[in-house]
Amino acid sequence: MSTPESAAPRGGIFRSEAVAHHADGADEGDILRFDRRWTRLAYRLCALAAVAGFIFISVFSIDEYAAGPAVVRIDGRRMINATNAATVESVDVHPGQWVDVGTVLVRLHDTEETGELARATSEFDLQLIRMLRDPNDMVAKQTLSALRAKKDQAASAVEQRTLRATEAGYVSDVRVRPGQHVNPGELIVAVAPKDAAQVSLVALVPADYRPMLKAGQKMRFELDGFRYEYSDLEVTEVSAEAIGPLEVQRLLGQDKDGSLKMDPGAKVLVMAKLPAATFTSEGQPYGYFDGLTGTASVRVRREPLLVTLVPALRVLLP
Repeated sequence: MSTPESAAPRGGIFRSEAVAHHADGADEGDILRFDRRWTRLAYRLCALAAVAGFIFISVFSIDEYAAGPAVVRIDGRRMINATNAATVESVDVHPGQWVDVGTVLVRLHDTEETGELARATSEFDLQLIRMLRDPNDMVAKQTLSALRAKKDQAASAVEQRTLRATEAGYVSDVRVRPGQHVNPGELIVAVAPKDAAQVSLVALVPADYRPMLKAGQKMRFELDGFRYEYSDLEVTEVSAEAIGPLEVQRLLGQDKDGSLKMDPGAKVLVMAKLPAATFTSEGQPYGYFDGLTGTASVRVRREPLLVTLVPALRVLLP
């Protein structure tokens, strides 16, 4: 009796027709309808983009800037400061007024000093009368000399309460009002000489850039409140050492306290000269004033973009 296994062909488990069809090697085609021309074009575009990108990062460079806050300074300004603690009695000038040498600017309260001068003058006059009655009285002469010195000292104290212009110029700033109390060293009035048209710029940049900074480099300055109005300057001087925030404040002056927003850390002073005492914004001329602030930047380094992306290449480049 025969079994199913004995009925199968002895050539194997595959049908002979299927084996013959497979041996023909006919191409059955792609599963999807696909145009190979687009594949070749995409490969070419990718290759061109890669070559163009490599050329771009190899040829083009990027710049590194030392940037920081900056303040405008009017060269030649004369600061009149209080020498003693006092109360302002009167202000005799106003900003923009022309003053000559010796012109009274501000009078401080001097009731005590004036009273002392009146007493010294009265004592001197009485002693002078006694000496004139007896010119040979040596004691009277000595007393008169002492009273004269006392009177001169009292007059000097009164004069110190009157602040006068030490040179001719225009009053650029008045910081006090009648009745205001002032302390020693506090700014009272600022006078700018007529010929002091030169305006300078003091920038504060991080001390890390000090080895790369030098006179003659190009600086760009943007004044606060006037966006995209740039002034291209030339660095004239760089501080020899890095300084801290307290030293920066001392160099800028007490009147600039808090005017600059500085990041923590040591700073380097970078100085430049502005080309004129005025600038133009949107067709309108404006004048620079002492204490105006802005942002300054100095280009310190330029390197290819490829080196920036692969820093290890720096050792291979000159």
